[in-house]
Amino acid sequence: MKKTVLIQLILVIVIGFSVYSNCLDGKFVWDDFGLVKNNGYIQSWQNIPEIFTKGMGAGSGGSSNFYRPLQMITHMVDYSLWKFNVVGYHLTNTFLHISAALVLYWLINIIFCSQGLAFLTAVLFVAFPVHTEAVSYISGRSDSLAVIFTVLTLIFYIKSLSLARPKIFFLALFSCILALLSKENSIIIPLLILLYHYSFKVKLRAKGFLFISFIVLGYAVLRLTVLKNSVPVTPVEFQRIPGFFVALAEYVRLLLLPFNLHMEYGDKLFSIFDPKAILGMAVAVLLITIAVRQREKNKLLFFCIFWFFLALLPVSNIYVINYSFMMEHWLYLPSIGFFLILAKGLCLLYDSGKFKYAAIVLAVSILTSYACLTVEQNNYWREPVSFYKRALQFSPDSYRFLNELGLEYAQMNLNKEAIAAYKKALEINPRLAGVYYNLGTLYSSAGDDQQAMLSFNKAVELAPWYTEAYFALGKAYCRANKKEEALSLYKKLVEIKPGLAAARLDSPCLYFK
Repeated sequence: MKKTVLIQLILVIVIGFSVYSNCLDGKFVWDDFGLVKNNGYIQSWQNIPEIFTKGMGAGSGGSSNFYRPLQMITHMVDYSLWKFNVVGYHLTNTFLHISAALVLYWLINIIFCSQGLAFLTAVLFVAFPVHTEAVSYISGRSDSLAVIFTVLTLIFYIKSLSLARPKIFFLALFSCILALLSKENSIIIPLLILLYHYSFKVKLRAKGFLFISFIVLGYAVLRLTVLKNSVPVTPVEFQRIPGFFVALAEYVRLLLLPFNLHMEYGDKLFSIFDPKAILGMAVAVLLITIAVRQREKNKLLFFCIFWFFLALLPVSNIYVINYSFMMEHWLYLPSIGFFLILAKGLCLLYDSGKFKYAAIVLAVSILTSYACLTVEQNNYWREPVSFYKRALQFSPDSYRFLNELGLEYAQMNLNKEAIAAYKKALEINPRLAGVYYNLGTLYSSAGDDQQAMLSFNKAVELAPWYTEAYFALGKAYCRANKKEEALSLYKKLVEIKPGLAAARLDSPCLYFK
């Protein structure tokens, strides 16, 4: 390895660890509880069959539209190494993110034969603040895994075109499988391969391309048949097309001005006449027009613009996987096209000679601003209360965030704040049985059985299957010496779930012997 390449790779690694060092001791937040902390599957290697046959949330008793067994295996590795020491999980995320930047360096060096271009692209990618949602958030590591193996697929595929070595092509096939097992958006790999051939006028070898395409097709068939439980029931919603264009305009804004970052943008539908949708359509037409007109003169520009659009296709949500119309971590793969264009512009400025020092100052300034914003954004992910408060600044009507904030306050014994958060969530959506249960639990622990009974009653009224709410209400009745109500409640639960032995064993009659 040349000395220059080694120095560049070391710099990418150092910058990557530097900008994410302040997230290493961050706590579990949001989906980390369902996918990691409370997920029984990751605690034993004997659960490998379940990991490969069920959705991501199955290990904690939940359901999920996502099938990402490779991510769950990485959580199993984490658990086997450091149990629930959160530093280890964040360290793995940081390592995966840096690895994604390094394989990106490799790919660009192969395609463009430019170490400077590869270095600038990789270092901008590794420090970009919008990527915090995929790195500081433990459950977001599927993005890094998908990019690593998608890019490796392209690397090995391109190398197999010039080197008559079957082993290299088999590495491409294996990487493709791992990419698909990492995240659903890897399904665009055949399109990215076609983009490479078309952009750089490289002759397509049908046999190799078809092998990869058949793997992707087989994956899609499995998801729709054997693994259909991890796919939405009614996935196609064409009314979401305007939302894609709204998201497109916002994604371009985030790439240019990565400020006001936050977790959730909401499940929103937009009219085709919405000004933001019109702006998004204008941006799409402009970018595609530029790409087509510059195809012969500027192959890199054509490649990057269409990389951006192709990588956004799986998260356009026309085929619904997640009901948010946009999310920041969905930029992880598409952003590569932007950084490659930005890096190329800096290289051209540097090579001009006249603006050599201006190019250096500009590159350092951009990188420094990225690093500062990333470090700042990491602080919101480190601690759950600050994370939820930050999210609520931008999504004040998110009852999910309010409920989670209430849970955090309750764990901190800040009962007044917790009650306020729960009540606000119920003002937004009064049919949340889980929030009523959480509220009742808080009242119960504070000794306010009257309010606890009201809350638990509301929970079982909204969700007659809510076993824990029945038990909690029954115990509240017993503490209030309401024997008949407690007995009636437990009998009702036994009728609803006759196989539930616990209901009989926990009968309130035991309290009055």
